[in-house]
Amino acid sequence: MVSAATYSSMFIIGHMTGFGMKVTAIVGSPRKTGNSAKLVNAILKGAKESGADVSIHYLGDKNIKPCLGCYSCEKTKECVIKDDDMQEVYADIESADAYVFASPVYFNQVSGQFKVFIDRIFPYYWDKPLKGRKSMFTLVFEDDHDHLYDEVIEWFTDMMESCHGVEFIDTVKVH
Repeated sequence: MVSAATYSSMFIIGHMTGFGMKVTAIVGSPRKTGNSAKLVNAILKGAKESGADVSIHYLGDKNIKPCLGCYSCEKTKECVIKDDDMQEVYADIESADAYVFASPVYFNQVSGQFKVFIDRIFPYYWDKPLKGRKSMFTLVFEDDHDHLYDEVIEWFTDMMESCHGVEFIDTVKVH
């Protein structure tokens, strides 16, 4: 496994965090002690040591309902689903200066929890309130064929950049 401290330093030095910045992490693993969570926690430790305020959301612990595909958010700029834990996640996303996104690979794609999260941030598509915010994406997998997961990284980063205006400072594949 790649040293998390190495990526923590990359994330901080000159790119993303500093005193007074807020970094929000979204962990798509259903396991709070899994490799995705361990890597994110190391990154956030470095950010915190640099003076950033950090928060973390373990999607596996959240009750987040799937997108209804109703497109109400096109008009209202918010999701019609109000009775789940995504409201807390929205608040942190909107107030953050930077993001750390992480997911394990399940069947050659991000986890189901992470995909539901992606679908539920669709309301941000219309006005791009996240535009210009910095982020990194970590993808954790067991397989020795890491080239297979380049498409997953490209799919997520391209979608976040083109649909939401989020800028990726780095992407990390960890075996």
